[in-house]
Amino acid sequence: MTKQSGIKKAVIISLALHLLVGAVLLIGIDFKAPKRPTQSVSIIEATMIDDGMVAQQAKRLEEMRAKQAQDVAQEQAQAEAEREAEAKAKQDAIEQEQAAEAARIAEQQRALAAEKAQAEAEQQKVIEQRQAEAAKKAAEAKKAAEAKKAAEAKKAAEAKKAAEAKKAAEAKKAAEAKQAAEAKKAAEAKKAAEAKKAAEAKKAAEAKKAAEAKKAAEAKKAAEAKKAAEAKKAAEAKKAAEAKQAAGDQALADLESFLGDDLGNSSAPKPPSQGEIDQAVSAIQAAVKRNWSVSSPMLGKQCKINVRLATDGLVLKSSVISGDSAVCRSALVAINKASPLPMPKDPELIKELQNSNLTLKPEL
Repeated sequence: MTKQSGIKKAVIISLALHLLVGAVLLIGIDFKAPKRPTQSVSIIEATMIDDGMVAQQAKRLEEMRAKQAQDVAQEQAQAEAEREAEAKAKQDAIEQEQAAEAARIAEQQRALAAEKAQAEAEQQKVIEQRQAEAAKKAAEAKKAAEAKKAAEAKKAAEAKKAAEAKKAAEAKKAAEAKQAAEAKKAAEAKKAAEAKKAAEAKKAAEAKKAAEAKKAAEAKKAAEAKKAAEAKKAAEAKKAAEAKQAAGDQALADLESFLGDDLGNSSAPKPPSQGEIDQAVSAIQAAVKRNWSVSSPMLGKQCKINVRLATDGLVLKSSVISGDSAVCRSALVAINKASPLPMPKDPELIKELQNSNLTLKPEL
């Protein structure tokens, strides 16, 4: 309840009391007209009584008004006292509420201050922790930087050492290369000299071989002439012998006919067997291989060559049929070096070998 509402209530109560007193006074007053006395004496007395009653009533009214005023004053005083008590109580309540509010605010402020202090302490703790972590990280970073610097210095030293070692190795390699080049040059010069010497020796050997071949050809020609003469003589002798043999054979045939014994003899030449041909070819191949210079890259390869030969084994012509080109070139050289090739004594076998196909396989 507010102060204004208390005052309003007191005024209402006072007004109600005034109305109540007024009503009582109105009820106590006799509004009826007094009866006229029948006699004059009676009228006088009545008038006097009325005056006394009026005075009494006036006094009574005064007393009632005084009492009413006193009551009103008491009521007003009581109302005022109540109002003041109420106002005081209200003020006390307000003050208590204010005190309680102040206490609550003070408590809140204390709690806030405590929370703030705790938050500041925690913040300070976090700050100190972060500072410690930052210091630790800075120390670790410094240590890592120093370690990195030391590693880089070590790496630079190792790189320098490696560069110097590489430079020394390159210098050594260059010296070795130079020495090797000089050695190679000397070896090539030596090889060229040896090749020249070998070429000159080969040329001399070929010249000697040509001279020997010419001499052999002349000797062969003479031998062939002698052989031809001997062959002619032998043919004549053979002819005579054959005539004699024919006469004897005829006589023998006549005798066999007479005796009835047919021996089935024939004077026709007997052809060579395949075994004899293979054996003669193997001998020619062996002669070629003895004069054949073979290298490892040639192994596992072969060459087939057609060879035309004289009756004494002299190579008249040689041509490649099929095979590896390098092997074939080397084989042709070997065939020419092996000429004259070994020939059998049987004329029929010689005829078989004069046009031969040789299959040559390199062997180390």
